[in-house]
Amino acid sequence: MLQYDFLSRFLKLATVNVVSNITIPLSGAISVAFLGHLSSISYLAGVALGAILFDFLYESCSFIKSGTTAVISQAAGRDDQEAIVLAGLQNALIALGLGILFLLLQYPLGKLGFLLLNATPDVELAGIAYFNTRIWGAPAALVNLALFGWFLGQEKNRKVLFLAIVGNVANVVLNYLFIVLWDWSSMGAGLSQAISQYLTLFVGLVMIIREVPLKEVGNLTGKVFNLSAFQTPFVLNRNLSVRSVVIVSIFVLFNAFSATLGTSVLAENVLLLQVVALSMYMCDGVEYATVTLIGNFQGQGAKHKFVPLLQIALGTNLAIALVVGVAAVFFPDPIFNLFTNHSELIEAIRVYIPWVLLVVVGSGFAYVLDGYFAGLGEGVAVRNTYIISGLLGFIGLSLSTFYFQSNHFLWLALSMFMLSCTLTLAIQIPVTLQSNEENEAVANS
Repeated sequence: MLQYDFLSRFLKLATVNVVSNITIPLSGAISVAFLGHLSSISYLAGVALGAILFDFLYESCSFIKSGTTAVISQAAGRDDQEAIVLAGLQNALIALGLGILFLLLQYPLGKLGFLLLNATPDVELAGIAYFNTRIWGAPAALVNLALFGWFLGQEKNRKVLFLAIVGNVANVVLNYLFIVLWDWSSMGAGLSQAISQYLTLFVGLVMIIREVPLKEVGNLTGKVFNLSAFQTPFVLNRNLSVRSVVIVSIFVLFNAFSATLGTSVLAENVLLLQVVALSMYMCDGVEYATVTLIGNFQGQGAKHKFVPLLQIALGTNLAIALVVGVAAVFFPDPIFNLFTNHSELIEAIRVYIPWVLLVVVGSGFAYVLDGYFAGLGEGVAVRNTYIISGLLGFIGLSLSTFYFQSNHFLWLALSMFMLSCTLTLAIQIPVTLQSNEENEAVANS
């Protein structure tokens, strides 16, 4: 049972991560509700399209959070305070650089994005207003990913939850102020997102300053700006970024190919993906708990806990996925009535709901294995897995659309993508365990 002495730590981390992740879609749902009660529906549609662009940009940079968590947790396992601060600063600078780059490229990003989305003039106008205001929060949004990773890597659960609550509550309050009271519509929705990101960053920095003396940060300035010092976080983040880009791309393609099968199919799949997204947000919380503890065990040299942690994490995500998936299968009416009042639409998606169960279980397993390899700093394994699985997923989605012309085959392709990610990562686990045992034998000899 000593192999499972981490169980309470895991449950605390997973619970905090899951709760903080759930606040994200809930906050977004409230924003949608504010916009949905305006006189013109074009504001809601424009913000929905603009949000797709930000989902692509920010989700593509989610590697910052996992990469920071992995490096910090390993340093915490070694009890190396200097490495903790140094890694935090390095990853924050990488995040800040990407955020400023997004800000500088806002015009071509917005133009290209809405050109591909092909909206009507009034919807595009509302969407661009949202995009042009929210994009100013990009530097803070990406630095916050590093900030969350810094706290997660040290298992400072309450601070992570507190920051998530601060950001999302601020977003809701500002949405009410800008949209309902001041009638700034889509521009107000974007501005509330940007301001809430900077508020979260400010509160997070105050927390860090109370823990880390500025003198200690100043002493590390030379190491922070040493190009060789950036090699480890840069290489890890670069490899993990492939995973983020592939996942986002697959879901963008899934929606795009759904649209080619007709408006009704697109609407059905959008509703089904709401359930998938909820499960993924929850399973993502378990992934970060896995990253933290695996990295910590790696730093401590407690490699005998790797497999027990995998067992617990996989079991947890399986339970989450089954609860969400089974609820969708047996209680579709109360669940999907939250998103639409078109009963014929809910009736039409019943035949596809079993696919949701398969997708959420597959993604839950894949997320845990992502966390395992990311926590070990094995970014190459994650990168190669998602390149292979992404190609298979793209081919499957393409064939499903242009050859079979069936929504069932579209969901089959998405399921196979998740299964490919899971299996490709799983077959690489014995290699990591074998190398660990050999390293220990060499050290003991």
